Amino acid sequence: MGIGHIPKDSLKRIPPLHGMGRSEGTTTNSKKLEERFQTLADDVGHFSSEVTDVLAPGGRDRSWLATRNLEIVRTVFGKWCIEIFVVLYNLGPIGFEVLRRRLETISPRVLSRKLKMMEEQGIVQRTLIDTRPPSVRYSLTDKGATVAKIGTPVFLFLSFRK
Repeated sequence: MGIGHIPKDSLKRIPPLHGMGRSEGTTTNSKKLEERFQTLADDVGHFSSEVTDVLAPGGRDRSWLATRNLEIVRTVFGKWCIEIFVVLYNLGPIGFEVLRRRLETISPRVLSRKLKMMEEQGIVQRTLIDTRPPSVRYSLTDKGATVAKIGTPVFLFLSFRK
């Protein structure tokens, strides 16, 4: 089964949050959220299986996929990368020093190296601003914004389950 078989409205199966006001019991809200997260996880699992089948049809050797995924994990989920993601996703295009100050304890050298690595993955873009003196702004690319949007439910789930 290919990617084309994924219904565009598949996420509409996730039960709506309507009626989840503060006046409703916490247990009821928790059950509704738990149900929504489980449905989302099931849908994402099916989607991932279909994409994997497209990338490695017929169950052919998928070891290259594991190697590639490890490379991505080291870049996207390595030390400081998630923090950089969060700041850029929430604050939009910002300069190097503003980003460094937001991250508090990161050294300029490490931040520069991480940004370069994320640029090479195509998830961060560096834009030179033609001012005097010239300045630079960092932001997520469309690919980076997509990764951030896909990752947001993970953070919400972990916050909900706290």
